[in-house]
Amino acid sequence: MTTCGLCTPPLFTMRPRLERRRLSLQPELAAGADRGDGALSRRRTAPALEPSLEQDEEEEKKEQKYRVVVMGSARVGKTALISQFLYDTFTPRYVKTVEDLHNGEYEVHGRTLKLEILDTSGSYQFPAMRKLSIRTADGFVLVYAIDDEDSFEQVRQLREEILEEKPSGVPIVVVANKCDLASRRQVPETQGSLVELEWDHGFVQTSAKENINIVQVFKELLSQAKVRYDLSPAVEKRRQSLPAAQLSANQLKHLQSISRKHNSKRSSCIIA
Repeated sequence: MTTCGLCTPPLFTMRPRLERRRLSLQPELAAGADRGDGALSRRRTAPALEPSLEQDEEEEKKEQKYRVVVMGSARVGKTALISQFLYDTFTPRYVKTVEDLHNGEYEVHGRTLKLEILDTSGSYQFPAMRKLSIRTADGFVLVYAIDDEDSFEQVRQLREEILEEKPSGVPIVVVANKCDLASRRQVPETQGSLVELEWDHGFVQTSAKENINIVQVFKELLSQAKVRYDLSPAVEKRRQSLPAAQLSANQLKHLQSISRKHNSKRSSCIIA
């Protein structure tokens, strides 16, 4: 169990996301047409095709993609937790989330770890969308607020729904957020033992507002999944946020605000 305590100041350096280009045969085919060679035979095109396929296979071996779905009731701090982890920002104003997809890209010893983090709606107005999110996920972060007893019961229901869709098991970390509001606690700390001992999931107490134990959440999840994540200050981390659904004007304004703060503030975290 990870208890509530001040986390180490981030050490990552923000980098722009780089798009990977792959070898194309189109220029060569066009050149053949200009020379008047006519249709190219299978034998003549094979030497150019094989290196391209080998290169693509080599690139795929160097890349690993992992999708994390963050779920929980409304107003428990799911978006704030993601914003602290990826952008080192906290926005106190609440904006209802429909569904947002965030991408984090990490270079680890010559290999690329692409971490997709899906921020889901807490109001559950789209059951079909939620079911699809569960089916396509590699791991889950289930968030409740310690000052909202009903939010823990929602986590219990979400867990049952996840296990129904993925009966063979999947990495899950339960997060007790808003630990800075200890005086208003409604969910007893003993629930952490229930999560770890009976549910056999990871458990972390956090404060998105105070940036407490945020990185530990994703360390725990990747550890369960046995994903290599030995990042260090020398490792580049490139991050960007992409909307996965049509956003309202208020949501778009909120994301733009986060982006401006992200561009003006450069910091990072150690995940080891």
